[in-house]
Amino acid sequence: MKKNIITLLLSVVLLSSCSLDREPLDGPSTGTFPATAEEAEAGLLAAYKSLSNDVHQYNPADRWYDQLSDIGAMRTTMSSWPNFGLSTVTSELSHVEKTYTRIYKAIGRVHLVLDKLDNLRGVVSDEQYYQFKAELLCLRAYQYDKGCKIFGDMPWIDHALDLDDYAYARTPKAEVIANILNDLDDELIDNLPIAWDRATWGTCRIGRVAAYALKARICLEWGFFEDAAKYSKKALDLAAGVYDLTPLDCTYYPTHADGEPDPTPLFGYDAERNSREWIWAIQFDRLAASNTHQGVYNHASRVHNGSAGAGPAMAFIDTFQCTDGLSIAESPLYNWQDPWKNRDPRLDLFCLRSGARSMGVQFSTDPADKTVFDYNIGKAVPNGDVTGNKSEYGPNGTKGPGGYLWRKFLNMEYYASVTGNSYEDELDLPIIRLAEVLLVDAEANIEWEGGDLSRAKANIDRIRARVNMPPVKATDREGLRSALRYERKVELCCEGFRWFDIRRWKDSTGKPLVYKAMNVQQFAPGYGRTTSNAKPTIDENWIVTYDKNNTFDGKACNARVHTTFKFVDKDMLWPFPYTEMVTNPMIGLENNNPGY
Repeated sequence: MKKNIITLLLSVVLLSSCSLDREPLDGPSTGTFPATAEEAEAGLLAAYKSLSNDVHQYNPADRWYDQLSDIGAMRTTMSSWPNFGLSTVTSELSHVEKTYTRIYKAIGRVHLVLDKLDNLRGVVSDEQYYQFKAELLCLRAYQYDKGCKIFGDMPWIDHALDLDDYAYARTPKAEVIANILNDLDDELIDNLPIAWDRATWGTCRIGRVAAYALKARICLEWGFFEDAAKYSKKALDLAAGVYDLTPLDCTYYPTHADGEPDPTPLFGYDAERNSREWIWAIQFDRLAASNTHQGVYNHASRVHNGSAGAGPAMAFIDTFQCTDGLSIAESPLYNWQDPWKNRDPRLDLFCLRSGARSMGVQFSTDPADKTVFDYNIGKAVPNGDVTGNKSEYGPNGTKGPGGYLWRKFLNMEYYASVTGNSYEDELDLPIIRLAEVLLVDAEANIEWEGGDLSRAKANIDRIRARVNMPPVKATDREGLRSALRYERKVELCCEGFRWFDIRRWKDSTGKPLVYKAMNVQQFAPGYGRTTSNAKPTIDENWIVTYDKNNTFDGKACNARVHTTFKFVDKDMLWPFPYTEMVTNPMIGLENNNPGY
């Protein structure tokens, strides 16, 4: 699949690296671009490529947003990212500046094609013209939606800028969102194919299902629940027979000797090639310039020569229900001394815990295990996660992420390259997959007063059935809301949704859940331990907290505090970038977000 589009990607690189300030007779120029369907397509692909340019600290940015929430933990020395959980972010922070700049660079690439798309009138069919326009406006909507969620009010720019055209005030985010939703007109979207030819495009391009799913997601995020239900239904109706949930093997492997869970049919190279669940994804390819990331290095254990830089928090591990659908604080199936048995299979599919196997190698955070068994070569190897050079950065080391790692995007195919000191990773990242659309549809129907609660329950149960979890018992709005929030937390982990979800979700008093989720001590198994006797408190919104006086065995708590989060009002948004405030005379330092 990737080889089929590489020629077009390389043409994008050439296009985006040359100057369009002149009007040559043998190439594109600002005066005529785009003059042909081929030029428009190259410019469109350059706009798509902006998605793969948004990489922070080795990983696609979307993965990092979850690390800034209650479900993620990271190395305590991981660049400046820990600032986001400690309420110490500033306008000068590089991640703030880069995120803002990349949003507008991506929008600028859209405008490079969109501004003069009318040049193609009479050159291409009306259908192709409107297809180009729909894709470009979807890409612009995706970027502005992200920007408003992170920064709040954003300058609304709807054309390419030049050196004399740079001063724009911040536009109220409600107006920006109204603009992008108006852009995504149904009549325009209906010019798109339901899905682009998979053999040619993979999941690179936005088809009609993706466009309606994106529109539904944006409506849901900003509280337009009736519209979200309308557009998610359109997306799901169109998806029938085209997209489907990917089957997963939910075999439980008690120890590393028993085998290894395999999430790759949904989250690995197998998914890129074969999954009918992926609707739209960010495309990476090592053959195209600057089109890779190093996510495998960041997520892999130190035995695999990875950095063990980030993983799930203990509170997230303790979120996973038992197979009877009850929390570990309630279920008679749960045994804190054998905590992995009888759990939602997604625990082992998506997360890596001590005693399991990863990419063919035993994973252990027990300091007694000086060696671990490598099943790929049939012998023991040094356990770099607990001993040797920089072992303090291991998963449960003194500077590590808190005892656990992500399994979700690891692939057996990485084993040879990672152990050989190659960190280049070209695994694509799904932006929209069918499971999320089902959950958008479920939530929209739960939150809309006129919503169909039976439809919401059916969507949630369909996702749970895929991993052999029982149907939810609730049928009322409050019970289904709780079930929905569990499913989004678990099913969509490490894909970039949680940071935003806990800001928009409210508790029964109307207060955003983020205040409870992020004003806590983040716990981890004690040094030298692989499990904990800490008994969590799990509320109706599936937020997990701990009290050191509450343990499963009544003895002293043997967990430790990894990080103490702090969240205040200003942290609902990031600060506005310093460089934008001082260089844009329509903004100025006095117009930063409140509290900064």
